[in-house]
Formats: sequence, structure tokens, C-alpha cells
Amino acid sequence: MLEIKLTPKHAGVVIWGDIWALNGVYELIHRVNENSPIIENKEGFFLGLAYDLRKAFEGQRKKDKREFFEDRCRIYGVEILWPVIVSQVGLLRASMAFIPTTRHDQSIAYELESLIESAAREALPGRGEQIMELMRRIGEAQTHVEKVIESRCHYFIDLPPKDRLRMLPAVLDSLDPMFEIMGGRRVSADPSAAIPRTTFAKYTDDLEWPEFKW
Repeated sequence: MLEIKLTPKHAGVVIWGDIWALNGVYELIHRVNENSPIIENKEGFFLGLAYDLRKAFEGQRKKDKREFFEDRCRIYGVEILWPVIVSQVGLLRASMAFIPTTRHDQSIAYELESLIESAAREALPGRGEQIMELMRRIGEAQTHVEKVIESRCHYFIDLPPKDRLRMLPAVLDSLDPMFEIMGGRRVSADPSAAIPRTTFAKYTDDLEWPEFKW
């Protein structure tokens, strides 16, 4: 069984699970990555989710325990940025539509998707469905997301922690290929949440990854 927790500075979430639950997602990601015809870069952004989960269940990220009366179970966690996990789960769901899957595969994907939805509803009351709709749109833009995700993450973690959740829908919206065509779109009634298309130009591939608080 997986669990999800919000990080204190609103940068993302922590995915928790025992070694079997995390390994189940890890193996699904690899199968989908290998077999999906719409994932062009087999060593790219999407596979990063499997890497993070493997590092977690190998004990190289976060550790804790589940306790139920006298029973204890070691669990492992990993922090993942909001734009990254929403994009990766969206890509997972879209990719699975093009390959044969089992009911067990679908149950793993639904559990992961459900966790993101619950975290989004907790983090942004009243905006959870919007985040899920953006996830679905992102999932249909595999190649484009691969090209622009790093600049969006740089921008997101550069934001003051108090602004990250307010700006998250707009950041996710900027992953849609139509964002470039239309010169940026506002997905929030708050005018301050609009992101001009030119905002991401300074976040080049050779820019050093900044330190930030989760």
C-alpha cells in the first residue's frame, strides 16, 4: 500500500510505501516505458519515476515505520516535485492506453493516480479536479513535456514557497503544447497567476540546478 504526504514548503509530495508496493510501481513503469509506442526517449524523464522509487526502496532516500498495535513495518519514501509527479503519472496513464495491461497493472496505476488526486485536493481545496484535468492533458503530450519539463521545474522551485501552490495550475498548464502556440494561457481567475510565454526563456539546459527547500 502506498501513501502520500505534502511537503512543508509546497514543493511537492513524498510518496511512501513498503518495499513491495514501491517495487510494484517500479516494475510497472519499466514495462510501460519499454513497450509504449508513444514514449520516444526510453532513457528519459518518464523513467525518472522508476529511478526515484528504486532509490527509495533501496533505503537511499527517506525511511519511517508503519505501526498497527504491535505490528511494525519499515516504509520508504521519496520527495518528488509537483510538476514532475503530475506529469509522470499523466504520462503513465496515457501510455497504458496503447499497450496490453492486466487488472493488476491498472490497479497500481489507479492507486498512484488516486494518491495524486487526494494530495492535490488537500493542497489546493477546490482546485483538485483542475489539477487532474491538467494531468490528463499533459499525458497526451509526451514528447513536448520531455523538452520543457526542466525549465518549468526551475521556475517552480524559484518561486517563494508561499506562491508555489497558487502558481501550480499555471505551471502545469505551461506544459501543454498549446501554451506556446497561444502565447500563454491563464488557468486561474487570479490575474497574478498568469505566466507569460517568455518567462521560461532564461531557464536553459545548462543552468545549474538550484538548492531549494521542500
